[in-house]
Amino acid sequence: HGFYTPHESRIGFDFAKEKPADFPEDAPENSWKGHPFNYFTQGCAYTEVEVDLLTGNHRTLFSDVIVDVGSSVNPAIDIGQIEGAFTQGMGWSTIEDIAYAFNDQPEIFNVSLLEDADNPFAVHSSKAVGEPPFFLGTSVFYAIKDAVRSVRKVNEGGKEKYFEMRLPATSERIRMYLNDDIGLKAKEIVVGAAELASSYQPQGSF
Repeated sequence: HGFYTPHESRIGFDFAKEKPADFPEDAPENSWKGHPFNYFTQGCAYTEVEVDLLTGNHRTLFSDVIVDVGSSVNPAIDIGQIEGAFTQGMGWSTIEDIAYAFNDQPEIFNVSLLEDADNPFAVHSSKAVGEPPFFLGTSVFYAIKDAVRSVRKVNEGGKEKYFEMRLPATSERIRMYLNDDIGLKAKEIVVGAAELASSYQPQGSF
C-alpha cells in the first residue's frame, strides 16, 4: 500500500499569470500558466448500431474501443474498468429515461489498450482509468443519431436538414425523431400545429 506525490513542477495552474515577454510564440495558448493536471489520458471508440424504424429500438452491433492508460500495471483490471465506464456512458446517453429497454451492451465489444504510451509522470508509467472511458459510451448515441439522420433524409425527399437530437436516445425518442408520417402525426397532436411537428423536441420517454 502507498501513494506518490507528483513533482510540484507538474501540477499547479495560475489563472491570473500574465504571459511572459520571452515566452515562445509557437507554444500552446495558456501553457505559461502551468499544468492543471499531472497528465492526460485519451481514447477513441467506433460503434455500429441498427435502428428499428417501427419501434425506435436499437441494437448496438459492436463497439471497438482503445484507451490510453499509459503502461498498464494490470491490463485485465484496466480493461474491466473501461468496459464498465463505457457501459455506464452508453446507458447514460441512450436508456436512462426509458420505460422499456432491450439493449444495454454491445453484442460485440472489443477493448484494447494503447501500446507504447508510457507515462513518466506516474507510478510504473501507468495512468488512471475509470471515468475517462465513460464518454466513449456516447459513440452509441452518435451512431444512432447518424442512422436517424439517414432516415430523415429519405423521409424529407433527399434533403439533409440540420436537426438537434438530445440525450438520452431512448426508443421512444428515436421513434419520434425519425419524422416519418406516423411520427409527424404523433408530434402534431402534441404541439397542435403541423408546421411545428418536424422540429419538436421530445421531452421525455412517455
